[in-house]
Amino acid sequence: MNQKKNKYFNQLFYFVVCLIFMVVFNFLITGYILNNVFVACDNLRFIDIVYVKNTGAAFSSFQHSTLLLIICSVIVMSVVLFELFRNRIKYSPVFYFFSAMLLSGIFCNTYERITLGYVRDFISLKFIKFPVFNISDILINFGVLAIMYLIVTGKYLRHD
Repeated sequence: MNQKKNKYFNQLFYFVVCLIFMVVFNFLITGYILNNVFVACDNLRFIDIVYVKNTGAAFSSFQHSTLLLIICSVIVMSVVLFELFRNRIKYSPVFYFFSAMLLSGIFCNTYERITLGYVRDFISLKFIKFPVFNISDILINFGVLAIMYLIVTGKYLRHD
């Protein structure tokens, strides 16, 4: 029983460290880009830095629905956290890593919606017509795709 508790604690510690690291990384990179890169962005080959105050969600959906988006984000974060802790021994460390990635992106966007009333988007791709996005959006999309891959391939389970 003690070994099981140690596994749970180690996995929980790993998850919390990953989550905190990705949240801090997100805020630091976003702050740096928004405060320093506008001057140098003309030299970038594949992206433009374009500041947009996004009051909606992906692809400009739900514009000016900040409260609804906050509520939905809190519900999603709660459900993901509940599932992770309910089956805490079941999931592999890589599944926890990508879950932390997903949750950090949702958390950072939600934090901006609560504190600013909008999300700061600033990355625009030069080579394709695509909506402006931010670091949180990258973390969310990468996390979702990786979790889907892990589930489809069965690699989300712990193999001890």
